[in-house]
Amino acid sequence: MSFGKLGRPISWWLVATSFAAFAGMRPYHWHDSSKFSRVIVNATQGIEVRPRGWFAKDRLVTDFRITNVGVLGLAGAQRRYETTRKLIESYGLFVGTYISGTNVAPERGQTSWPVQMVATERMPSWARYKGVWPGVPHRMVIDVTDAATRHALQRQIRRIWEAVPAPVRFVDNCAAHRSTGAGQDWSASCMNIAEIRAMGSALGSKQIFNIAVGVGFMSDEETRQLISAVADHGIALEMPWHRSIRDDPAQTEKARIRYRQLLDSGMGIVMMPLDGDPEQLVEWVRTWRKPTDRLYIGGAFQESPDMRFFGAGQ
Repeated sequence: MSFGKLGRPISWWLVATSFAAFAGMRPYHWHDSSKFSRVIVNATQGIEVRPRGWFAKDRLVTDFRITNVGVLGLAGAQRRYETTRKLIESYGLFVGTYISGTNVAPERGQTSWPVQMVATERMPSWARYKGVWPGVPHRMVIDVTDAATRHALQRQIRRIWEAVPAPVRFVDNCAAHRSTGAGQDWSASCMNIAEIRAMGSALGSKQIFNIAVGVGFMSDEETRQLISAVADHGIALEMPWHRSIRDDPAQTEKARIRYRQLLDSGMGIVMMPLDGDPEQLVEWVRTWRKPTDRLYIGGAFQESPDMRFFGAGQ
């Protein structure tokens, strides 16, 4: 068992008194996706100049940040963040923050507020890493199989979250399943998700974990591990119905079965069709979704929502 600076087991700070109550933060509960099916992912400055009417059917911005700290300065970026976030919340939306669940990067390279990654300098010298993020040599990926390293990263994530309370946390780079290529141990990745989820819950937030997985390729045990790790929080999928699966009726049916299993467990799922137009995805989902499903389609804040995809009754 790993111990923190106070000498208490790591589980102590995972079950701390709710920070939401301290901050007076309004908690987020999964909203009715049969009426409001779009969620906005990866929002940045500029959202404030879009027509308010674009957001009439929205209830959630999974993550929002100011990306040009180098231009505005830290204090200026923080002021703009607070002003814009309050504006979005005045529309009736909940606004979350972004953090990487496995990556660290040098502090001098952090150009967003709130920060997107734990600073490398804040990790202990003994931390273990699997390597670097593809194409970004200064961005290190922790070894999720090493519990002490996981917990060190989680302590720093908690510090970042305490500085900027939010009802939702979009946690990126959480896991890569074997179906999508090289990745870390699935069981250890799910353990990291479970620990971050428990920590975020103690601070009063709902976590949405971005993972790379073809859900139809998960084994029964891998599915069980993911359901246990996420519980009633959520996952985000960037290729929820990849073309290679879409063109294969047998693989499509396997995916449908797994989606039903995940949704019936009570978790939320945000589908982000980055590999093409959402029309086919939405039409397929309509054939098997239930009105009570916590199932959403990711959308961009820069565009007026197309109600063929994001309207009621999806």
